[in-house]
Amino acid sequence: MKEEDLGEALHDLMVRTSPPPSMDPATALDQGRRALKRRRITLTGAAVVTLAVGVGVGPALVVHYAGNRPASPMVAGTGPVATTPVQTPSAVSTVTPSAPATRKSGDPWPEGQTDRTASAGPRADRAVALMNELSSSVPAGFTAPNLKYPDGRGMRWPQAQYASNDGEQDYWEYQAIIPVQKGDRVGGLLAMSTTPDGKPATTPCKLAQKFWGGTGTCAVVDVAGKKVGVVTTKGKSSYDQWAAYRYPDGTVVYVAQTKKTDNDARSPLTQPIFTTNQLAELATSPKFKISV
Repeated sequence: MKEEDLGEALHDLMVRTSPPPSMDPATALDQGRRALKRRRITLTGAAVVTLAVGVGVGPALVVHYAGNRPASPMVAGTGPVATTPVQTPSAVSTVTPSAPATRKSGDPWPEGQTDRTASAGPRADRAVALMNELSSSVPAGFTAPNLKYPDGRGMRWPQAQYASNDGEQDYWEYQAIIPVQKGDRVGGLLAMSTTPDGKPATTPCKLAQKFWGGTGTCAVVDVAGKKVGVVTTKGKSSYDQWAAYRYPDGTVVYVAQTKKTDNDARSPLTQPIFTTNQLAELATSPKFKISV
């Protein structure tokens, strides 16, 4: 062992140790020899590894420069360059689990909701789209203005809600209510689309009579081969008349009309907004069908 090597190892040991060890000559000399031995072993091992890699890989990677263009390794020789694949970290899923196929007591509300109503997101957007379609359906001579109640609340109202009860298949209900004006008088329209609920089909009139528990006389109207149940009340319901149609896939659409709204500050209409046939035709219009 050279004296310079022993001195360097001893100095290295003294610098790394805090607080400084007691300066016992024998101990210090022994520790310095051990540190030098470890250094030589490390250097020898590194040289062996470097030699092995150089033999196994072949042409060495000279430079890897990207600059302002896609990076491409420059190599000496013509052989392929061995590369190590880089694993991309897996994304963490933040998707809220969908509602169970069959509603059970105690199940959480679907899609991160705090109650039945979807106040934002795609489902709320579908309800707004339904409201806009209903507004565009108002016949000539009537308008669908953005009226308000005396307390400032808007009379136009879209809603999307999770409609399943315990033991029922998951299904959704989209609803839109708008005021309809003629002159200084105001009535209203409603459109409601319910996604397939897994329940068996029934007759057009039984389907129509399920709407909000309303009662009245029912007639089946044929619209290009489609059977629509139309209920006409005697003024004892929130709506004077409504039509109901069930699509083959189970989607159900209701369209209802009333001459008088729940805004007592507005005088009621003197005539229905639609005829019976027109109302039935609206119920079969694809623009009101929402199946998801």
